[in-house]
Amino acid sequence: MDRLDVYFGSAKVFNIELIEALAPLVPFEEFVIGMFLILGIFTKEVLIATITLFTFFMLFFLDVNYWFLASIYCILSFVAIVLLKNSHYDINSMSYNKEPYRVIK
Repeated sequence: MDRLDVYFGSAKVFNIELIEALAPLVPFEEFVIGMFLILGIFTKEVLIATITLFTFFMLFFLDVNYWFLASIYCILSFVAIVLLKNSHYDINSMSYNKEPYRVIK
């Protein structure tokens, strides 16, 4: 929480109280997104949410002048975009074709 105070103390564009209030929920969001990706549940939708979240983080860290963290999130966003563009990412997914609960073929 102290680190969040440091980040939001130096934010210029993202100095919004709503964003600061929702910031402690980020680890939970990342955990849920990671579990969905590992289990292969709604992979396409989760990758879109991941790209959105990572892009927001990248812009936020650029705003607070943490260039190293912004570059990490830029790379992670790029990886998520590559995974989304890959046509075979959903083969063993629970949401693939008409077999919604089958994980392994």
